[in-house]
Amino acid sequence: MVPNPRRLAPSALVGVLALAGCSGGGTQTGDATPVTAPATVESSAATSETPTATASPPSATVEPPAPAPTPTTTASTAPAPPPDAVMPALHSRTYEQARTEFSRQDLSPARLRAAAQHKDVTLPRDHDAWYICDTSPRPGAPIPATTTVTVRLAQDFSDCTTSFNGYLYEKNDPASTP
Repeated sequence: MVPNPRRLAPSALVGVLALAGCSGGGTQTGDATPVTAPATVESSAATSETPTATASPPSATVEPPAPAPTPTTTASTAPAPPPDAVMPALHSRTYEQARTEFSRQDLSPARLRAAAQHKDVTLPRDHDAWYICDTSPRPGAPIPATTTVTVRLAQDFSDCTTSFNGYLYEKNDPASTP
């Protein structure tokens, strides 16, 4: 029976990589030539305060010292930026409750921007008791620190689902025919 070449290729690749030393066990220099590991020499530093030098016999070959390993980058001392906050679900809450929820989640209520849900409704100055019909960004979406959250408000919660091409009252819709 002849082996299937599709199954043989991954096995052959693993074998070649293992023979080439790509398994992470070898040390390489910047020019991709393998470097031999330095010979380990036992020292008597544990028993003596001063190191002693030993002479090697003249017939022994001395290997040059291996280059110093490349320093690895360490984590910076600057703190990591905090993760983006997540947009809370504010649908059917009042604008005042939304501001309270933002404060509870350590988000600035100043990031909230109120807008009327309908084109023919003017948002009053005091709209704390108005209901949230829609939010942008959507609930669960990340809120980067520079994002302003827009909430669409209606005076009555039942008005959230009423729309005549974006108008609360059909008579205000220019596309409406009487």
